[in-house]
Amino acid sequence: MKHSIQMTRFLCLVMALLLTACGGHSGGSGSPGAGPDGPTGLQVSLGQSPTILHFTWTRPSQAFDGYQFEGKVGSGAYSKLNQTLIPNTWTEAYLNLNGDAAELETRTFRMWVMRGTSASPASNEASIRMPLNTPSINAYLGQGGITVSWSNNSAVADTLKLERGVVNASATTWTTIPSVTFGTTSWIDGSAPEGASYTYRVTYSKAQDSASATSYAVSTPMAAPGQPAATPLVEGVRLNWTNPSQAATEVAVMRASGLDNYPSYQQVALVPAGTTSYTDQPLATGYYTYRLENRKTGTSSTYSQPVQVVTLPPQNGLSISPTILGLPQADTLRRTSQGAWVLSAPYQYNIQVREPAGSNWATYSPSSAQSWSAPYFLLDSHDQPHLVYTRQVTQGTSEVALMHAWRQGAAWQTEEVARRALYSSTGTNGFTFALDASDRMHLVWLKTGGTAADLEYAIKGTDGTWIIESPVNFTTQSSLGTYKLVVDPTGQPHLFIGAWQEIYHLTRSSGTWTKESIPATGFSVGWYDYMGCSASAPDTYAVLMMRSHQPYDGKSDLVMLRKQAGTWQPGEVVFASDAYSSSFQGTLVPNKIGSKLALYHPSSSGGVLRVWSAGAWTSTVVGPNASGTPTLGFDSADKIYLLLPAGWGGSSDHYPYVLYTETP
Repeated sequence: MKHSIQMTRFLCLVMALLLTACGGHSGGSGSPGAGPDGPTGLQVSLGQSPTILHFTWTRPSQAFDGYQFEGKVGSGAYSKLNQTLIPNTWTEAYLNLNGDAAELETRTFRMWVMRGTSASPASNEASIRMPLNTPSINAYLGQGGITVSWSNNSAVADTLKLERGVVNASATTWTTIPSVTFGTTSWIDGSAPEGASYTYRVTYSKAQDSASATSYAVSTPMAAPGQPAATPLVEGVRLNWTNPSQAATEVAVMRASGLDNYPSYQQVALVPAGTTSYTDQPLATGYYTYRLENRKTGTSSTYSQPVQVVTLPPQNGLSISPTILGLPQADTLRRTSQGAWVLSAPYQYNIQVREPAGSNWATYSPSSAQSWSAPYFLLDSHDQPHLVYTRQVTQGTSEVALMHAWRQGAAWQTEEVARRALYSSTGTNGFTFALDASDRMHLVWLKTGGTAADLEYAIKGTDGTWIIESPVNFTTQSSLGTYKLVVDPTGQPHLFIGAWQEIYHLTRSSGTWTKESIPATGFSVGWYDYMGCSASAPDTYAVLMMRSHQPYDGKSDLVMLRKQAGTWQPGEVVFASDAYSSSFQGTLVPNKIGSKLALYHPSSSGGVLRVWSAGAWTSTVVGPNASGTPTLGFDSADKIYLLLPAGWGGSSDHYPYVLYTETP
């Protein structure tokens, strides 16, 4: 039967006991005498906590009222510890010192029984030497290995020993760490072998006395494969890596489609642990993310860093090389002559231009901007951005101010071009613009009527004022499907109009507009139909449109109608497509002199880059269809570049893109 002995200070002892009687007889507190038989076999030991003492004894067989305790410190005199008798039924008790005992001091106790006023002889003396204060220790897996830290709670210890224990089933094998000396309170175990469980024990000593503490077990993972590298091949990838693990028995090659931030891996190969390369081939042309996994039965797998790769497109007349870029999410991107990127906001309804500024981005958002339209913004010959947007003029009215904004040096400039009520439709742009070689702005908008006769054109005159014109007065044709504005290298504007069953070309020379019908039998260009246009000279231009295959078989053809030196050439089929004319979407750009055309478009075979040069088309499947708006152009060396959004990033500031560049 166990009972508690509460602690208090008594009779000026450093430590004293108050043994509270729980229902026993009260009695005198006399000294040991020659009365009844006394208790025997008194023992004292440390409890589970070193601040708790555990007493046991054998009670006498004859009747008595209760026990009396006394104790002393070192060679000092005994002092009585309880004011009332301890119940006569007890044979065991605990004492919590609560930190009052000094390290390494000896405490001695004895007891006797009382019957009436008679005291028994004292029991045997029971002594205990107080231990060193117990240290504390913690271990966790961190950077560079297992971090072990501990506290020395002893005021007298002068020796330290740190040990590493290897846990194997129920046994632990201890090894001393000799490099850890007294005064140290932390250590990083960078040499703990991989794939095992470790515990750490710290011991503080003073001569023959010591106190120890042991940490919880920490498991070290296997070393992961390192330095993964992926070399793109045509329809394949070559992987190389290093493997520092001595515990792994095999390496799994894991592959995920795409370049997303959260890939979904599948195992494609399992190779012996000593293998450090693997060729994944044949493989569909596209984008992939790989990682290598070290494995061993009964041990958690460890992973390499992921590595992303874009396979090489088949080199079918055009040699292009891919590079993976991380850029902020943007709906429209432009490339400067120096290869830097200028971005729009992530979504087109946010009117914003973002330019690189060191490692950050400088953002311009025009005041009171209401809407903008394709091409959203362009870069002039000095890499300065220009944009056209609208702002509301009067609340509750449809009239807007067409605004031109551009950066000149370090500051943005704005000017108002005109005030109009613009046509509003999801199928037709309200306005569009282009820059010529001398950086003059050409602007076309569609007034609220929405017919071809409602188109207006604006260009800034030499005196700085805007000249606004109606290109052609359409008196017999009022329907309008779509319109495109391009400027040839001489600065002459060309306006192409798709009016459903009729296609027109309008151009302006010396302030005078002329109109011609494009010989486009069988074509129909409505609101959502594709029309790509380019002009390399005032009398040389091309239009690409979709037309039902002839004879009709349910398919469509992309056809180029080209006027060369004033003469229309026979229609040229670029390719046959299963897409309906209104579902085809492509991006067409010419080089500066119009001798080359580049066309990117999605297809059932993937994203296709087609190039027209010297009267012939070549095509290359570059990878999967783009998930967003592509950026296509020619650099200052007249080489093609194609930037494609390639998936979702970890944040809006880091999205994956693939840049294809033409190589010599």
